[in-house]
Amino acid sequence: MRFRPNSLVPLSLVLASGSAVASSEGGGGLGQKLIEPHFGTIFWTLITFILMLVVLRKYAWGPILGALDAREKSISDDLEQARNERENAEALVAEHRDLVAQARRERAEALAQGQRDAEKVGAEILEEARRQREQVLKQTEEQVESAIAQARAEMRGITADLAIKAAEKLLTKNLDDATQRELVEAYLTDLERTGSSGLPS
Repeated sequence: MRFRPNSLVPLSLVLASGSAVASSEGGGGLGQKLIEPHFGTIFWTLITFILMLVVLRKYAWGPILGALDAREKSISDDLEQARNERENAEALVAEHRDLVAQARRERAEALAQGQRDAEKVGAEILEEARRQREQVLKQTEEQVESAIAQARAEMRGITADLAIKAAEKLLTKNLDDATQRELVEAYLTDLERTGSSGLPS
């Protein structure tokens, strides 16, 4: 609330009246002199009132009003600064909330991406293991087939050699039935022994 010069008027009147009464001649009662109109009292009251207004205007009202204006401006500046600081604080809180929300989103995305990468790597590892297993099985089957083919070729060669030797023996000798039977049984025995030893275990 700003101080106004008009508020000093009643005080000035009271002071001027008191001064006029004090400067008047003694004799009668104080109340009677205040009530009775007297030209000298009125004159000196007006002069005192005007002088007090001039003095107050020059030395009191200016500094008082300046101090009040400065105080009002200081309060207004403080309120404006508090309002600005509050707005800045609210902006910082909102920015902090946005950063927290963004960090949570990025963390969730990173976890999801990590899970996808882990699943992808696991699938690749399983696929590689399956491919290597199939390759090993294929190589093993090829080796087994090659060994079987080689054993069969060796068997055919051994069988042919044995048949040729038996035929040579039969052709070079005139054999009776008992001798021929012994030769055939010996040939079969050699064939079984050679076949069992020639096959891979």
